[in-house]
Amino acid sequence: MSKTEVDIEEQSFLKEVTSHLPLDWSDERRDAYIQHVLISWRQHREHSREEQRLMEKYLSTIQQHFKPQSSELYDFNQWPINENLLAMLNRDSIDSDIVKQIESSGAYTFSFLPTTFCQLLINEIAYFEQWCIDNGLKLYRPNSMNKYGVILDHFGFEKCLTDIVTNIVQPLTRLIYKHITLPLDSHHGFIVEYAMDKDKKLDFHVDDAAVTLNLCLGEEFTGGQLYFGGIRCSSHTSTTPPKHDEEIYLEHQVGTACLHLGNHRHRALPITSGRRLNLILWCRSSNFDDERKKNGNNECPTWCGFHQMKIEENV
Repeated sequence: MSKTEVDIEEQSFLKEVTSHLPLDWSDERRDAYIQHVLISWRQHREHSREEQRLMEKYLSTIQQHFKPQSSELYDFNQWPINENLLAMLNRDSIDSDIVKQIESSGAYTFSFLPTTFCQLLINEIAYFEQWCIDNGLKLYRPNSMNKYGVILDHFGFEKCLTDIVTNIVQPLTRLIYKHITLPLDSHHGFIVEYAMDKDKKLDFHVDDAAVTLNLCLGEEFTGGQLYFGGIRCSSHTSTTPPKHDEEIYLEHQVGTACLHLGNHRHRALPITSGRRLNLILWCRSSNFDDERKKNGNNECPTWCGFHQMKIEENV
């Protein structure tokens, strides 16, 4: 970024800050406040730029030097997707014997991959993690909540995951979640790992996604059920408790995937033995995001569980 661009960015920031200052402040108080905020902003900006520089170096090193152990895993056309699922999608209709809704929760499960292929993916993840250790690279974790796991897009899976979104998740979304505006035009794909000596659980949250695909890869484990607690818009994510019929527990099965809305509140209950790895694919729609921004936070959408409760109360 050139000096001119930096000056413009700083001026824009200062204009935004000063526009919200109380009119009755003295010049001395305004100047002191602006100086304090500006110093903090510059420090944050420099930290962000350093993080970006390190990330670019990390990705460049992987791109130049990492060689996959099993290259076929990175090609969607070589993934042995469940044939019944593919045939159903070709028919362009939902078969409840293939894609099963978990009670009436709005979350669905289906057989996705054979366990042998899931193990190959686990082996590839371990191979990449060891390669990073051997090459002195710090692993970037999936998000702020998971301390273990890897970001699949970082080491060659981006196109494969894009193909999964296009060929599997988007057709399912169009059939099941009709309020989601398509296309699903970006994603964040990663692995999460739970074990007795690592992360044991994950707290109640929503995903940064329109739709999420959660695939259990294995291995041997007990506990760690996926708990769902109601679909909520951003205004009611943390303000309304779940109704009894919104509380759903899912037992993970290796090779089985779960599809749910990003705004479907959920958490991973504590694992009690073994080790569990899941492939998570956050699928986003820029059109859907834009629509939510235009509507603002004051209007509760019809798909929000709080909206449904209000309708029931008025009946």
